[in-house]
Amino acid sequence: MTRFFPLLIAAWATFGLMAVSAQAADVAANSRPNILLIVADDMGYTDWGGFGGEIHTPNLDKLAAQGQKFSQFYTAPTCSPTRAMLLTGIDHHQVGMGSMLELLRPNQIGVPGYEGHLTHQAVTLPELLQDSGYRTMMAGKWHLGLDPAQDPTQFGFDQSYVMLLGAASHFSDEAPYAPNYPPIYRHNGKQVHTPENFYSSNFYADQIDTWISKTPTDQPVFAYLAFTAPHDPLHVPDAWLERYRGKYDGGYDQLRRTRTEQLVELGLLADADLAAPLPAHVPAWHELTATQQAQSARAMEIYAAMVENLDANVGKVIATLKREGRYDNTLVMFISDNGANGIMLQQNPIVTPGWVAEKSDNRLSNLGRKGSRPSTGPGWALAGTAPFALHKLFISEGGVRSPLVVSGPGVQPSAAPVTAITTVRDIMPTLLEVAGVTPPDEYQGQKVLPIEGRSMVPLLKGEAATVHPADTEFGFELFGMQALRKGDWKASNINRPFGTASWQLFNLAEDPGETNDLAAEHPQRLQQLIDAWLRYAQRGGIVLPDKPIFGEGS
Repeated sequence: MTRFFPLLIAAWATFGLMAVSAQAADVAANSRPNILLIVADDMGYTDWGGFGGEIHTPNLDKLAAQGQKFSQFYTAPTCSPTRAMLLTGIDHHQVGMGSMLELLRPNQIGVPGYEGHLTHQAVTLPELLQDSGYRTMMAGKWHLGLDPAQDPTQFGFDQSYVMLLGAASHFSDEAPYAPNYPPIYRHNGKQVHTPENFYSSNFYADQIDTWISKTPTDQPVFAYLAFTAPHDPLHVPDAWLERYRGKYDGGYDQLRRTRTEQLVELGLLADADLAAPLPAHVPAWHELTATQQAQSARAMEIYAAMVENLDANVGKVIATLKREGRYDNTLVMFISDNGANGIMLQQNPIVTPGWVAEKSDNRLSNLGRKGSRPSTGPGWALAGTAPFALHKLFISEGGVRSPLVVSGPGVQPSAAPVTAITTVRDIMPTLLEVAGVTPPDEYQGQKVLPIEGRSMVPLLKGEAATVHPADTEFGFELFGMQALRKGDWKASNINRPFGTASWQLFNLAEDPGETNDLAAEHPQRLQQLIDAWLRYAQRGGIVLPDKPIFGEGS
């Protein structure tokens, strides 16, 4: 999409701004940073070395050591809503992803904001970067629309090779994730099949490598690498299958304790006793049979290998940037789209009973290979979200708090984790600022919604300690579960048996595990937060589902 409008081009070394025209942008393009935006799919808060995990992630760890890692970065509880906010800087309820397409309830269908695909109510990050002279490229998971009119090519990407749906086999067999849910792949808008040697993470990184190598060196690059790993089904190439053999035989209870203790050593948690306990619906490791333990531990071994393989592919793209002489002028951002996944594939509402067992070769010897469909389940997910409560799908901290790493020119390295509250909506305004692009009020003759996020640039430069004012209200809603955070206080309403199906109140500074409900002690404060959530819901046009999707409502 070509469009000319006045731009502000950043002199990146100093973040000084000078006004130039769009035509002059091409001349000055090589002074602007390349941008590598990396998203992991369902990777937990502690599933990497930077936050105390045992999984080998040297490339992510190095990026964190050279830049900044954020300990209070918020997403949505699932993938599509997070991705919508990532590319627009706006709450997902306002840009078509009020809920997941696959889980829309009848009372939500046809309601503005619940289209089930990214809409043009907002202008996207790649559209603005493309218009300003960037070469824009995307490989991996799209999950923001199926129709050709909803393809990445229609939202500002020059090059794309994407899987349109939420999950599938990571191999070339294109085995579906669920019944009536066949994977759809598109290359630059044309439907294709994956090549014979396809493994998701390897292939998507290779695509980005190829496109970067073919881009003129004087043209800045925006590369969006959206891995489908480590989302289930858990698969990894044969060469990686033995990497973590026996590593998790001690079980998920032990792993969660170990990771929690590591968080204390890193200064990310004041005391290990502040971690949320294992929920009642999750059996303790010793309660599993020997067969169940073997299957479960093997699934976690494969998951860990997937994360390490993802990290290796991050390293591969970084090597390409160095070979092309771009790395020193590349801003790298890494996030996970939500908390670790604690729902077994066969428990997913879009999967019919018995389908996984009937259609999968889940023998212990075949787990991780073609034909298998293993998942880690809630125990391992809770180790991944330690020290927080619950996991993906929920508006508890374990579902919406994810790792964020930022490294590159203009980023002041910080040995200590950055504790400022940030959200996925802050990424677009941050990247636009470093690219020297001012977001417009109108785009292609249509008025667009204003960006809600705030630029992190002052914080990245070391010139500010926060991104948002202290009284900022951060609202959450998905599948009818609700939350609002303001300062250290958070009110939340989570369905039974995962919560109480009523509003609760937590002080996250004192109780990061959300275990001590203070609603009875501070009823006025709770009501203030509920009122703030109602304002958030009204602004966003939120429509609660007519029936609970997970658990039971009030």
